[in-house]
Amino acid sequence: MMTGTIDHLIYESEICPWLPPEMIDCHTHVGLRQNCGHISRKRRSQNWALEVGLWQSWDQLRETYLSLFPKQRVSALAFGTALREADFEAENAYVIAGASDSRNDAWALFATRPEWNAGMIEDAMSAGFLGIKPYPDLVPQDRVDVGIYDFVPKEHLKVLDEHSGILMLHLPREGRIGDPDNIRELLEIADRYPSVRLVVAHVGRAYCLPTAQKGLPHLTDATGIYFDTAANLNSDVFQYALETVGPDRLIFGSDLPITMMRGFREHVGQTYTNFTNGPYTWNTNRRSHEEEVAYTYFIYEELRALIRAFRATGLGKDAFRKLMYSNAINLLGIPARNSDSAVAAR
Repeated sequence: MMTGTIDHLIYESEICPWLPPEMIDCHTHVGLRQNCGHISRKRRSQNWALEVGLWQSWDQLRETYLSLFPKQRVSALAFGTALREADFEAENAYVIAGASDSRNDAWALFATRPEWNAGMIEDAMSAGFLGIKPYPDLVPQDRVDVGIYDFVPKEHLKVLDEHSGILMLHLPREGRIGDPDNIRELLEIADRYPSVRLVVAHVGRAYCLPTAQKGLPHLTDATGIYFDTAANLNSDVFQYALETVGPDRLIFGSDLPITMMRGFREHVGQTYTNFTNGPYTWNTNRRSHEEEVAYTYFIYEELRALIRAFRATGLGKDAFRKLMYSNAINLLGIPARNSDSAVAAR
């Protein structure tokens, strides 16, 4: 990050004053290009994110954190690529090796396939993984209406419950967190597997306010369920989540490397549109050159949206610290560090 750039100005004037010296990013991807497999042009056309960023080495992640947050010490809860084309064994081996390297200051989640024997999760937990990262994309493609149990089998949940493991859950179905079946299955998992530390990714994929309004009120009393903020740029959704489930159940996630894309997101009804200056085939909603040169990273836009939401709800920096650090400490079950100089600790 160069002094005087738009990114530096936004970080220094808007973001850094709200950040604690210690941060935990609970949703980031690491992996190697050779482990991702071949993703067809048709597949890429069906999901904009597949064209943005699929791999990020541990070295790159460290460099990115140093560039984005030069005055903070950032730890990570990381996992590999969870797409059907990926080499899961190679990705998981790379992830746990990096998490075991003290330079990375990280913990790992085990990317799973639904057909795997539950004993593999048992072995993964013994090897140092803190939990699992399943994904709806791994369900056989002849299935139209994918439910949570289709890619998170109950046998996997049983092992996770026995070990108090973390479940990082990307919700299926078009209705996302507002879908009645998703709500029912979430509450069922929280009830039947009470020791599972459940994180619903992307605030339940509620990128637009109406989706959040349909789902979050049903989960108010499910106090064991956390929600990460990864790749959600909607301050209205964040404000509603703060007012509905409260600041103690939200945790920061970056969804790097995808959120290194520059631009912003427009929300209308239940639809969002990405605006970026990136060279992507789907990038047809362009703005003027003057507007595009002022774009910053999506991850900074996420943090700007969070700060607006905390201000709108009257919550201050102490509550913001919970989201950026303390809540993740509780999720991970680790002691908090007492550090007044995070940069010096690098």
